[in-house]
Amino acid sequence: MTKKNENQKVSTIWLRSRDVRKMLSISDSTLQSMRINGAIPAYKLGTSWFYNEQEILDSLEAGKNGKKEVSHG
Repeated sequence: MTKKNENQKVSTIWLRSRDVRKMLSISDSTLQSMRINGAIPAYKLGTSWFYNEQEILDSLEAGKNGKKEVSHG
């Protein structure tokens, strides 16, 4: 989900792995599998993984509709 500030700029909400696991009620190994097989996009910075909340929601929506790919752009 994105939020707008007073200047109407869209800000990205970044989640850590623990946040995504809680949001989806999944285990660490399930999240890792989803990340590896490309089911959800993830970004690594150093040793930490980050997830764009809107991309996670878009991935879930695409799965609901039976689509195979999600457009991020």
